[in-house]
Amino acid sequence: MGRIIAIANQKGGVGKTTTSINLGVGLSRAGKKVCLVDLDPQGNATQGLGYNPDEQDITIATIMEKIISKDFNITQEFGVLHHDEGIDLIPSSIDLSLMEMKLLSVYIGREKILNTYLEMIYHLYDYIIIDCKPSLDIITLNALTAADGVLIPVQAQYYSAKGLEQLLGTISQVVSEGLNSCLTVDGILFTLANNRTNNYRQISDIVRNTYGQSIHIFSSYIPRAVTAEEAPAAGMSIYQYDPTGTVSKAYNDFTCEFMILEEGV
Repeated sequence: MGRIIAIANQKGGVGKTTTSINLGVGLSRAGKKVCLVDLDPQGNATQGLGYNPDEQDITIATIMEKIISKDFNITQEFGVLHHDEGIDLIPSSIDLSLMEMKLLSVYIGREKILNTYLEMIYHLYDYIIIDCKPSLDIITLNALTAADGVLIPVQAQYYSAKGLEQLLGTISQVVSEGLNSCLTVDGILFTLANNRTNNYRQISDIVRNTYGQSIHIFSSYIPRAVTAEEAPAAGMSIYQYDPTGTVSKAYNDFTCEFMILEEGV
């Protein structure tokens, strides 16, 4: 049975999509069967793997619309794109931005629409990774309701670290209200990091001191580099775009640490 990981942070620009893509490809390189679900109307994960969101006939919005209308005639291959780096993708597009209004009109079970779909496919994968949008709305709530664990990328800056409290509060609410009583925080990953600056050391120390007793803080961190910005523009993971670079090594180290945390291997 697969494990569903939501990669979430309501603050944008923290390397969330880059982490979703490269964790997914890293797990695939380790022999895992992986599906990436793009749950952001901007479609950055879709674009980052080389697909044009506007050219996709079937997206996650299409699938969620079928669930809402109780059309469960969805095959396991419905809407799935098979990327040449070994992972599957459920793409997104701007159509997902309309889904929030539709979800709000659903009286019962609107938080569980995504979960209903993922229950149909999660046995096919070792990991399903959900790239969440940078907000805490009903779309992201669907991801948190469906997920087994949450991975939080954090840039070592004051406002990014400050947003952790709100996200963790939302996660606690999901658990306490019974939407997903088994949801856990799998860890916090520092991204876009420059460990030579005082600011990085100060903010990372604050995060570790505040949350480190109850939440795993990954010892691996992702450095800031131009190649990390260029890779998604080229439709590639960092492993394919710059296989010997520092960011590729960092994501490989993080993936290994993630697998040890998840599987003890």
